[in-house]
Amino acid sequence: MGHVLNNTIQDIFIRKARMQQHNTLWLPGTDHASIATEAKVTNMLKSKGIDKREIGREKFFEHAMDWKEKYGGTILKQLKRLGAS
Repeated sequence: MGHVLNNTIQDIFIRKARMQQHNTLWLPGTDHASIATEAKVTNMLKSKGIDKREIGREKFFEHAMDWKEKYGGTILKQLKRLGAS
């Protein structure tokens, strides 16, 4: 609920600026410093019996990019379904 409230407030300010004829761009954040992505990828690897510390940074990064390609647009899709601009 907190994310929805925060995004709604931002959306209101952007819409108000547009109605005042300002050229605006709202680029909502989708992952705070990739902490959530790291947690998801770590858990996914753990479920497969893989320890992220054993595979090294480069291999972990490959898994993270694969995860991002599959799930990266989820937050933006949810915002669009809510009617955010």
